[in-house]
Amino acid sequence: MKLAAACLAAALLLPGTVPVQAAPAGEPVLRVGLAYGSSALAAANLENSVGSGYRLGYFDGDLSFVELAQTGTARISMLKTQNIYLSGGSYSAVQSAGAQVVGCYHIRLGIYADLTSAQAAAGAVSGGFPAWIDGNYEARTGAYATREEAQAACTAMGLAGEIVGTSSYGVSVVETGSTRILFQYDGGSAQPFGVMPDVTGESEPVTWFKGYKYYGGFRYERIGGGDLTVVNVVNMEDYVRCVITWEMGASWPKEALKAQACCARTYAARNQDRHAAYHFDVCSEVHCQAYHGTQNLTANSIQAASECEGVYIRYGGALAETVYSSSNGGASESAENVWNSAVPYLVGKLDPYEALVSSRIPNYSWSVTFTAEELATKLRAKGYICGSIVDFRVSETTPTGNVKAITFTDSAGKSWTFRKESARTLLGLRSQRYSVTGGGSGGGFYVDGGDKLDTIGGCYAISGDGTVGQISSVSSPYVITSSGVSQLTARSGGGDTYVISGTGYGHNVGMSQYGAMAMAEAGYTYDQILKFYFTGVELS
Repeated sequence: MKLAAACLAAALLLPGTVPVQAAPAGEPVLRVGLAYGSSALAAANLENSVGSGYRLGYFDGDLSFVELAQTGTARISMLKTQNIYLSGGSYSAVQSAGAQVVGCYHIRLGIYADLTSAQAAAGAVSGGFPAWIDGNYEARTGAYATREEAQAACTAMGLAGEIVGTSSYGVSVVETGSTRILFQYDGGSAQPFGVMPDVTGESEPVTWFKGYKYYGGFRYERIGGGDLTVVNVVNMEDYVRCVITWEMGASWPKEALKAQACCARTYAARNQDRHAAYHFDVCSEVHCQAYHGTQNLTANSIQAASECEGVYIRYGGALAETVYSSSNGGASESAENVWNSAVPYLVGKLDPYEALVSSRIPNYSWSVTFTAEELATKLRAKGYICGSIVDFRVSETTPTGNVKAITFTDSAGKSWTFRKESARTLLGLRSQRYSVTGGGSGGGFYVDGGDKLDTIGGCYAISGDGTVGQISSVSSPYVITSSGVSQLTARSGGGDTYVISGTGYGHNVGMSQYGAMAMAEAGYTYDQILKFYFTGVELS
């Protein structure tokens, strides 16, 4: 009994002995989803990297941490309060042969006014632990798979306790690799469990979670009573200095990193609650911004983030939508030509800078080949009833030369046109900047990639110097059409194979990351970079 009490006292400490680290005055705090939805976890491990131990409690409505208890244990695991099985050092909700169980039934020894009293009562019984259930401290013992087992143990130990569990929102904290519960928490659906690393107050904590190291604290929520949604609760500037090393290389020119930092900061601030269904702001993947903790930090990247700390990108006083992509292939694009609505600062323009570093951009020039049958299969997979594809072409381009629409035609003469972002995503293409050659239509001549002429016999064109003549007698002809002067291009028949050739990677809207690199290397400052890619914005 005394040994159990001594072990518990070493593992779980009294709350409030060290002040909780807070964000600097005025600095926002973000909730970043690390595991949620289909990736939510029955058990989630933490391990100290910098700092020692953990504070246990919850984050209030202002994301200030409310401490209920502490543990000096360096490796802890949070388990949903159902039967969880330990085998080979890993926890699972699925039972396997020989696995040890961390059961969801316990013996409640009493309800107490504070942790000290609950901890003392728990320490007097083998396997005892304190708990915080619906605002009250309790002393509990045991972790049994069934109510009957818990009752039998209670009788065998001669205890007068009550057999209890938790609601479907409960979380147990165990020492990783063991079945010993250190602390149990149930704040119901409204108050998820929280962990703040380090109880020494002597370091800036860094914590391992699923192979990555993170600043800040962690929140564990069983949304709808399910598995644990894991959220990193982190100060904005810590988040930003990590993001830039995953969205760019940490060794990139400092001015490029500063431009990226301003984009990342503004994007996160503008898109808080983007994942409101899962009760956090932004996720850790490229759906929002790539964020996997501190591993890539360097002195260069830390200094870059520090030199533009607190700087946001604004248009008309409001936070701008600071979208970006890896490379635009030679021209950015206006938002309305890719997504839905025009945005005054997301205006397409030719980009003369990317070409300066194109030889260093992975797969900058790319191509992909589809047969007519492969194209038909993709259309059918989307629910379109089509025959053999006899023509596939770019049917509309933007003023900057990016693709705005593509059209497929089948052997029955039916056509399907896909516009804007669908002209890229339908075929899984790398960017909006590409051309199409080949095909089984027997070739022809196209006005700006759009309207087709089967023959140029009897057609006249105006050359670049204004000379008018038959098309056969001029090169790079421009055709006079009802809408003005347009370039005519020839395409030869290529059987049933179409080759798509393009440059760049991404949606083409906003800042090109490699373009920012090129501008920085050419001597431009981060504000000049941002004002080139985001028309008419201000930094503040």
